[in-house]
Amino acid sequence: MASIFNALNIGYSGLKTSQIAIDTTGHNISNAQNPDYTRQRVVIAPNTPLDMTPGDIGLGAKITQIVRIHDEFVYKRLKSSSGNYEYANFRQQVMDEVSSFFPEIDKNGIYNALSKFFDAWSNFSKNSDDSSLKIDLAQQAKTFASTIKTTREELQKVQESLDDQLKTAVDEINRIGKQIAEVNVRINNNETGGGNANDLRDQRDKLELALNKLIDITVTKGELKSDTTIDSNLVETTDQYHLSIGGSSFVDGSTFHPLVLDKSGENAKFSNIFYQRQDYVNFDISNYIHGGKVGAIFSLRGSDYNNESGKFMNGDIQQIIDKLDSFASAMITNINNVYAFHATDFMQSDVAVDPTIPIENSELPIDTQRDFKVKIYDIDGNIIAQRSVSLKGKTFQDVADRINSTNIDDNGDNVVTNDVDDFVSASFDAKGYFSITLKNGMKEQGYRFSIEESDNENPSLFAGAMGLERFFDGNGADTIKLNSYLDENPTRIAGNAAPVAGDNSVANRMVQLQFDKVKFYLNDMSEPYSQDTFSGFFRMSATEVAEKTVAAHTTAETSESLLNAVVKEFDSISRVDLDEELTNLMKYQTGYGASAKVITTIDQMLQTLLGIKQ
Repeated sequence: MASIFNALNIGYSGLKTSQIAIDTTGHNISNAQNPDYTRQRVVIAPNTPLDMTPGDIGLGAKITQIVRIHDEFVYKRLKSSSGNYEYANFRQQVMDEVSSFFPEIDKNGIYNALSKFFDAWSNFSKNSDDSSLKIDLAQQAKTFASTIKTTREELQKVQESLDDQLKTAVDEINRIGKQIAEVNVRINNNETGGGNANDLRDQRDKLELALNKLIDITVTKGELKSDTTIDSNLVETTDQYHLSIGGSSFVDGSTFHPLVLDKSGENAKFSNIFYQRQDYVNFDISNYIHGGKVGAIFSLRGSDYNNESGKFMNGDIQQIIDKLDSFASAMITNINNVYAFHATDFMQSDVAVDPTIPIENSELPIDTQRDFKVKIYDIDGNIIAQRSVSLKGKTFQDVADRINSTNIDDNGDNVVTNDVDDFVSASFDAKGYFSITLKNGMKEQGYRFSIEESDNENPSLFAGAMGLERFFDGNGADTIKLNSYLDENPTRIAGNAAPVAGDNSVANRMVQLQFDKVKFYLNDMSEPYSQDTFSGFFRMSATEVAEKTVAAHTTAETSESLLNAVVKEFDSISRVDLDEELTNLMKYQTGYGASAKVITTIDQMLQTLLGIKQ
């Protein structure tokens, strides 16, 4: 049976309900400027009534729960868009830096140095005996080589900087992962009694979002539940939690499995991300990471490390470096190959090989379908003997044997003392370096020899690939430089083939070389990656850098637009609306005052009852 005290309790329940509602509203207002806060709402329901005749008698109200207005579906899109934007924006910043190393539009950089280098050869070809032109050519060659080398060093520095940023990112990833596991423990403890750990869930969402900006993650949180009776946008998760990175468990409830940073390969100076299994074996997951800042780092720096080549086999910056190396290597090989046309008294390779292996099985860019010639000049510059050397199906030792063979009549005159083998000898030393030298007494008599292509349009590149007579030293963009012997004294530079004044044939061939289509090899490919002129190949490579930079800008702008749209949608659901909260505040304040009026009314009723008794 209902009593007057029930009525008093009803008033008290109204006071208590309004107080909690005001507290929640105040909490919302105080966090209105907190971007990681999700607005909360009280759920008010009637207390269980007294079942009586002629009808139920109400016993006031109660707060059944305090929920946050959170839509997990929209939140997932927010995470995805944030990770995509971070990935695209970071790539844009790095590609802007990379593209600045190719200032070709400003008439600076490699292309400009290449043009000046061949212009110097053109000037030199007009008078190959002019020492001032030799000095100018040497200076342009050093500037050209230095520009290539500096550009590669800058690209390498960007790679190394990305590796340093990777280390910092992994430290932060592990720190956030540990915090998420700790928050999970607190959420489970707080929600054991059936309540909602709203602020802790906000904290976990904040950490998740930060983590997804760093690296792409996959999160499962048990079953999703919605309650349109509270809010049509309310879609929340249960208490289960699992977060994985690269397909490997990172946070499982309250258990945290840290990522390990280790060397990309043997003797590598770069690091990759590994997942440590329970048997303490590290598993490289770098190739499975494609999003966030770390995904952008891998897409730029590379993640697939090859121990044999000592470099990454992927990554935009690595590809740019590879093409720069290909460009420099082709320059070195072809320039040196033409420079070997110059008659000299001694040649030695700068590449060691196994003399017994077939030439076609080596990694050198030698076309074994082509031939070259060894020519002998006398003191007056006359060719007195020449011998063709075939490379098809031959070993390196076969080449030496061919040059040394005494069974060949080079001049077809049946004279055994005027053939190539009478003037020079070819051999390999114990380390595998190949050399050709004049025989005793021949140098003093003024004889010289050279190596020339049988077909200049289809060269074998044997002399250039072996580095027998070098204008450039090195084998790639990181080592290219003017030959040290020529650098010591630029007047030693030769533009002649025959050992006489006035012969400009080597210089003229160098000028022609800039218009020839040469083969460019990439990553020790057996087949050429491209066949183009030097300027054509470099323009293609520089254009690719520009296109990737433009693509990075476009992707960043698109991802920013998508992110802004999702943020707007998310905020419309979960952010605090001050106008709405102030309206609620007044509503609950009115309710509180009304409940207080109920209590004062009951108090007066009690006083009346007590007065009757007296």
